[in-house]
Amino acid sequence: MARYNKLAGKHVLVIGGSQGIGRGVVDGAIEAQAVVTLVGSYRPNLPPTAPQSAQKAIAQIKALYPSSSVIGLSCDLATDNVEADLENIFVEAKKAHGQPVDHVVLTAGDPLVMLAPKDITLEKIRQVARMRLELPTILGKVAERHLEKSRECSVTISTGGIAEQPNPGWSVTAFMAAGLTGLARNLAVDLKPIRVNAVEPGPVDTGLWEAIGLTPAQKAEQMKMWDGKLPTGKVGDVVDVAEAYLYLMRDRNATGEIVKTRGGAHLI
Repeated sequence: MARYNKLAGKHVLVIGGSQGIGRGVVDGAIEAQAVVTLVGSYRPNLPPTAPQSAQKAIAQIKALYPSSSVIGLSCDLATDNVEADLENIFVEAKKAHGQPVDHVVLTAGDPLVMLAPKDITLEKIRQVARMRLELPTILGKVAERHLEKSRECSVTISTGGIAEQPNPGWSVTAFMAAGLTGLARNLAVDLKPIRVNAVEPGPVDTGLWEAIGLTPAQKAEQMKMWDGKLPTGKVGDVVDVAEAYLYLMRDRNATGEIVKTRGGAHLI
């Protein structure tokens, strides 16, 4: 009997699973023999024949893991219909796989926003909060309706190193990141015995850097800078950072925890 491969046969739902860390969690869950539902962003401005991010990711995954049990769903999570849309995701995921969701991972997010104090407005605060506070909070509400009331089930959200390591221009984002740590801990009490945790990544080599406006050359320079500063000598890789999310799904004794995978960024 396999005692340590606790994800085998479990249904893992990854919201934001088409790229970056979320995609790493999807691949890791597949390798752990889980069945997976990947949720990618929906862009209504795409031509009807253009594949959404979930469709693109599923095609790539099927090429890498031909026997995997994985489906893709698309959703625009940055609207006021987010609760109904999340509800539909859980329903569709259960219908497609023939079993309810056991673990939920949230890595979806929009590009980070740097704001000097003079540039902060209520509108911009609310823009940042949409994906980084509203979505995770509503996800906790919906997940409680669909997950079995058991420590075998979990919700894992994402925060960031800015929650603990201030940087000029990041006050609003740092506020959201710190709020996510509090949210994870309190949801762990509100949703018990369902487990709720968060992962706090440091700098990671993902497409997020391009999303905030860096050119490939600028990104390469940024990665080189981090490589020279971090005690590990290397900016975080998705295949490593994704392990934190896989761990939190597996460890039935972990709830209300903030797992940090930062390459030693907090030491410099």
